[in-house]
Amino acid sequence: MRRTHTNYAAWVWLFVVAVLLTTAPRYFPYFPGDVALERWVQSLFSQDLSWAERVSHTAEYPRLLVPVALVFFLSWLIAGWRAALLSLVSLAGMLALGNWLGPSIARPRPSADLVHVLRLLKGSSFPSLFALRYAATFGFLLVLALGRSSGAVRAVVPILCAALLVVGWVARVALGAHWPSDVIISYYLGLVWAGFIIRLALRAPSF
Repeated sequence: MRRTHTNYAAWVWLFVVAVLLTTAPRYFPYFPGDVALERWVQSLFSQDLSWAERVSHTAEYPRLLVPVALVFFLSWLIAGWRAALLSLVSLAGMLALGNWLGPSIARPRPSADLVHVLRLLKGSSFPSLFALRYAATFGFLLVLALGRSSGAVRAVVPILCAALLVVGWVARVALGAHWPSDVIISYYLGLVWAGFIIRLALRAPSF
């Protein structure tokens, strides 16, 4: 019983933090450290950012269907058909959240006066739709593997998924499409959502 109350309190705090992190970008065009961190990431790469654009395109339709199918298949192998269907719920939730939050928060894109911006993009900087989709797919698989697998799968799959999330963060920041905090907070929202639905629907013991 005590463990149940502890888990409940932990989830309450996770969602409270999510609300606070989601609200803050509405009042701050960027956070302290965003400009310096973005400049540092951009200084690591040459002007040829074609690789970053290719990474970004993997979260766009129809290319997004490839990671969706991959995560669906691997989720089925790890935890059965319910987990596979849950991976689609994960994506649907983040798609809905992104469509709602973008116009509501309306955080401006990074300014070309402050950092390098490859090209001007429409829409708001937060949330990062790219990050929400990556978190809803690879982030979901990471959380699922940690909670429902063992052995080599539990060691390898989370590492690979985390690496993809890092590459995605670097790509979006290098392009000047988002502030670093946009992607980080969007990842957080997606991971909390993934953990919550896995805990709720699959009763994963690790959550």
